[in-house]
Amino acid sequence: MKRLLTVILLAIAVLAFGAAPDSEAAKRGGTLKIGMEGNIPHMDGTIALGTPIKFYRETMGAGLLLLNDKLEIVPDLAKSWKVSDDGLTITFKLHEGGTFHDGTPLDAAAVKWNLDLINGRLVPSWLKKAQKKNPKLKFRSSYRLYLYQIKKVDVVDKYTVRIHQAKVGRAQTLPALAGYFTRLILVSPTAYDKAGYKFKKHPIFAGPFKMVEYKPKRHVIMERHKGYFLKNRPHLDRIEVYYMPDANQRLNALRSGQIDVILNVPKGLVKTLKRSKKVKLYSGKAATTFAFPINNQRGPWKDIRVRKALVCYGVNRKLIVKTALRGLTIPWATFSAPGSPDAIDLTSECPFDPAKAKKLLAEAGFGSSKPFKFVMTINNTDPTFVDIAQIMKTTYGSMGVKMDIRVVDRATWVTLFVRKRNTDMTLQDTVPVLDTNSNSHTFYSKTPLDYYMMKDPKLDAMVEEWRSTLDRKKQKAVSHRMQRYMFDKAYYAGLAGSPYIQATRTYVKGWTYLNKLAFDLKDVWLDK
Repeated sequence: MKRLLTVILLAIAVLAFGAAPDSEAAKRGGTLKIGMEGNIPHMDGTIALGTPIKFYRETMGAGLLLLNDKLEIVPDLAKSWKVSDDGLTITFKLHEGGTFHDGTPLDAAAVKWNLDLINGRLVPSWLKKAQKKNPKLKFRSSYRLYLYQIKKVDVVDKYTVRIHQAKVGRAQTLPALAGYFTRLILVSPTAYDKAGYKFKKHPIFAGPFKMVEYKPKRHVIMERHKGYFLKNRPHLDRIEVYYMPDANQRLNALRSGQIDVILNVPKGLVKTLKRSKKVKLYSGKAATTFAFPINNQRGPWKDIRVRKALVCYGVNRKLIVKTALRGLTIPWATFSAPGSPDAIDLTSECPFDPAKAKKLLAEAGFGSSKPFKFVMTINNTDPTFVDIAQIMKTTYGSMGVKMDIRVVDRATWVTLFVRKRNTDMTLQDTVPVLDTNSNSHTFYSKTPLDYYMMKDPKLDAMVEEWRSTLDRKKQKAVSHRMQRYMFDKAYYAGLAGSPYIQATRTYVKGWTYLNKLAFDLKDVWLDK
């Protein structure tokens, strides 16, 4: 832990990142321009997948709770809440007077409607019509993976709502409602009930900004929402987001002042931006993790000897950190991220040992006469992925392993890796997590998003144990047990910590670093 803390502090010092709130009085007005690396197929608030979608939903949306930069659960629409002694009920008091972007009330009834929708207790009108033609159609939301334990929602009064929960899963409700991946963004019941699929192109949320124009692969324009429940926010009048898939394009646009913000700075561009006096870099302790996920259920990857060889002993993590990741982080092999509350560092137990890797592959039936062959599929949004892949290709090649690199666009990558599970190995800059359970959908076999494909009943039981206890010490102990088990089985291919880096022009004030999948722009203002 001392090593971990030292490295994190050192990284922050080296990068000279700023995260302290601006002391000047905020100025009202202006347009913030952002360069976005990824296109989005939709902006539906009832599902959650991918950084670009999350940015728009977080910027335009409101939920009951948030996570701050210290990974603490803090209020959003819910100004306060009370949990019963047994943890089975949670009562939320809401801010009063807010509206959705269509002017309809943002109140307890709307919160109940959203939670009932997520858990399948109501069917929107547009789906009822569609079911007349196709009775098999069902409403699906990734939020349900973390809110299934909510059995009943009561409206106590106009601005008070109470949630009743089952014992199994009760421990995750508050973290889920606030989490980076899982935070529920409220949609307008009136708009969503009628709009159906059209809602994806023109969402009606309740956050500080509302959408004005959406042109895929070009731009998204948002304006200040006058009915936002915090009457003195936001400060900005307008946000314009431009699609810029090329990293160097985004860098040049920021340096020239064409845009004001880059949400994800590739590691290879950090030094260049540091030299600019007109640019400010941001990072934080809530690190993400670089991983190289494998399909644990695919052919020879089912063999633990193959996994141990290529996930553990065949990876030169120190070299990758020093070169591809520019020394900005540390080697890391476990499921948690450096800086997370339940971090456990087992990396020293997985040293780079090509001879041992070759021996394990030979035991599994692979060698010079029968080389192990596979494809690493990566997306083109970050040149760091290519740098890492090339190093791994060379390293594996020295052991007689033949690795091909396939580069695809991000949409294709999501389809192959997440939806179809049709990859041998990939590279992933993972989502930040509050704790191991916050990202357990990736390995919990009872969900449709278990794209790490571990399929292990013992892991499932540990997840359920975590979700059933309210004792944080017990949760941490279970988390460490889960991570140790995944490590020993070589199910999870961790590579290194991955500080998520953002950059703004120096005149952008009030920017809060909340890591990869959380964005809060209501306090941002421009001093120019």
